[in-house]
Amino acid sequence: MVSPTSEEDTRKVQTAVIGQAESDWPVFLPYDHDDFDRFMRGRTRDDFYCGVLLGGCGKKLTPKRYTEKKCHFAHRPPVHCRRTETGEASADHLYIGQALRRWLLRQGYEDPEVTYLDPGSVHGGAVEVRFGQGGSRLIRVQLARLSLREWRETRERLADRHTHVHWAYGPYCGLSHSEVDAAGHAIRISCRTEGETREVYVGTQYSDNSLAWSALTECRLSNEGIITPRLDAEPPASSTPPPAPTPVVFPLAPGTIAFTAATELPAPRPDPDGTAVRLYEADLQPLGSAVVRARITLPHDHPTPPPHQLHVIYSSAHLLPLTEAAPSEPAWLIRADGASPLPQQTDSRWPDLRPTSPSPESPAPALTTAEPALTTAEPAASTPHPLPLGEAETIRVFRSRLDLVARARGLINWETLVGHAGAAPGDITPEERVRLLIAVDHPRADGKPVLSALVKPALAPDAPAPYFAEVLAGLGWKADLTEAKVAEIWERERRTAYAFAESASTRQQPSARVSEANGGTAHVLSEARLVARFREHLELVAKGHGIIKWSTLLKKQHISPSTLSDKDRVRLLAAVDRSYVPGRRMLSALVKADGQTPGPAPFFSDVLTELGWKPDAATPTVEAAWRAAVDRAYARGTQAAPVARTAHAEEDRVRWGKLGTTKAAVVVAVRRALIDAARRQVCVGWHTLAAAAGLKPTDLTDRAREAILVSVDSPPTYGVLLSSLVVASEHTPVPYFDAILKRLGRPHGLRPIELGQVRKTEQARAFAAYSAAADTPDGPKERT
Repeated sequence: MVSPTSEEDTRKVQTAVIGQAESDWPVFLPYDHDDFDRFMRGRTRDDFYCGVLLGGCGKKLTPKRYTEKKCHFAHRPPVHCRRTETGEASADHLYIGQALRRWLLRQGYEDPEVTYLDPGSVHGGAVEVRFGQGGSRLIRVQLARLSLREWRETRERLADRHTHVHWAYGPYCGLSHSEVDAAGHAIRISCRTEGETREVYVGTQYSDNSLAWSALTECRLSNEGIITPRLDAEPPASSTPPPAPTPVVFPLAPGTIAFTAATELPAPRPDPDGTAVRLYEADLQPLGSAVVRARITLPHDHPTPPPHQLHVIYSSAHLLPLTEAAPSEPAWLIRADGASPLPQQTDSRWPDLRPTSPSPESPAPALTTAEPALTTAEPAASTPHPLPLGEAETIRVFRSRLDLVARARGLINWETLVGHAGAAPGDITPEERVRLLIAVDHPRADGKPVLSALVKPALAPDAPAPYFAEVLAGLGWKADLTEAKVAEIWERERRTAYAFAESASTRQQPSARVSEANGGTAHVLSEARLVARFREHLELVAKGHGIIKWSTLLKKQHISPSTLSDKDRVRLLAAVDRSYVPGRRMLSALVKADGQTPGPAPFFSDVLTELGWKPDAATPTVEAAWRAAVDRAYARGTQAAPVARTAHAEEDRVRWGKLGTTKAAVVVAVRRALIDAARRQVCVGWHTLAAAAGLKPTDLTDRAREAILVSVDSPPTYGVLLSSLVVASEHTPVPYFDAILKRLGRPHGLRPIELGQVRKTEQARAFAAYSAAADTPDGPKERT
């Protein structure tokens, strides 16, 4: 067989991907030779691939420049490619997926997950973007044709598995009229060539076939779906009653609200989206605020929060005013996806919440044998921790590891599986464990094995895990399956997983990557995956107290630096450090440009801007922000070592003589005030401590306060840290508590949630030590 020459390859491929053959980053080669020259600036002829998500062969493409005909990509001989869609619109499904992901990120949704169904088929198949808590919401862009029966079945299947499903339709699927009949209007999606790219536009179609287009960036998202400017300005006319106006809803930050004394109201009310919920009335306190009686809705299957416990809303939540409430009723409603109980009865962050002791008629729920009792030696399993790799990457790691377990025809302990994602078993609550395993096997499909059947607890026999029935319920099985039925399903799904893995290994051929891509299961080099790899590698750089070139960081991922633009670099590095809050570590500070002088990279200011950084007293300039970020990045993972106690002039710039006192006298006064606070079981601010020393709070800089507290706790009185009792305004932590830990030789460089746990532990120990000491005849012995 004679290999075809370049002349025989007459197809004019107009789109490609960059990064790797499995990438979902599309590029469009402009037709005109002048646009071609602009397109190639900063790029090389080796940067482009006939992507598997385009239905291509995965081989490199060469951009061809012509003056008398259209510029296009060409395969390098020999050519063995069965790609069918090669024109201007052949990568539109990738442009749409990327655009929707960026759009959702701008609206505050973290880690949207894009799936391309049947890529490379006519008109690009379909695009699904999952987002929200556990991927509970979905945008489905239907590009290829579906029969009316398939469309209805798909709508029903997706609606059963998501709280919200928002449909949009490409120009060739022929289903938008059916959507208009069902909902009164349809959302259309189309791409247009603008310069060197394809921009995504959204249209609103009504029953009169009118169609108004606007850029995706001009649209917003609501519970009803994608809202275009036309929908905002001109609600569609239809025979059905107009929808109720969108209520005022305020998003709430997770972990900022606690409640107790929850009582369920007689009749549960449905959520506005129709989801079954239970309604409670409870004493509620936001951080830094007073207690208020309010109403809370939780999912219908969420465990009832015992009234004698303190609960924290760690999930996404929204605040709604109850405009129709009677004067004697609560005026606010919180819609929450979940709440976690705290192991202790009080928490200094919510000092006014005091749970009542359980009565004999309503005792505390007994522990089941499925979960071990909490002890003081381990953190509470109900307190969630951020996943080290992020949720999307953790789920991918779980799937990959379970695939290997299936090939080995084995089982894996949950504790071992969690370790592959860089987490500890105690970092994941039982509820989160079930949700993650459901996400591993989502979406459910005929013939597709349930990989969660391969997970079991440590030191347990080969049998279904105690939570496997909950996973099945989340995947669509009945919630009241008998134990025998669960065991039957577990055995069947385990055998199916083994058989599926064995057949997949047998079928594996050199062209398997293309086949897998066409089946929607390709190992895609997505932006989320690349960001996770960056983050993982930069953690290693931080541990070694190093700096890495941008080009080296890319080469570590087998990506040519020329394939990514300056805008791509800023976007990806900002994603590494999202969600950013002032004072949090910034791993992007460890990346520099090739050949630059010491200091922040030229693009670091753009990364800061993308993250929303603003100058403040601590970091007034970009360079100051960079230095602080590098210090915080290096602090994580560094082994704590005793620090010399010699005073540094820059530690505090207080002129004690002018204040009429000495630092030693202030330390004694502050120590006595903190001991008194520990006896009274309260936290105090610097207005109290300064007054005890005969000073005003403005007399002491933050560095002076840090130095005073280090002296107070050197060595710790009664073995506890009195500095943990010091709080800033609105009962928030002082910003230098981590620095105090570092100077005292304690573990430091912690994540905010870890630092909060250390503070709470030390506060409890201080309260306990001085409460016990107060009962002794002589009382506590103070150092002077």
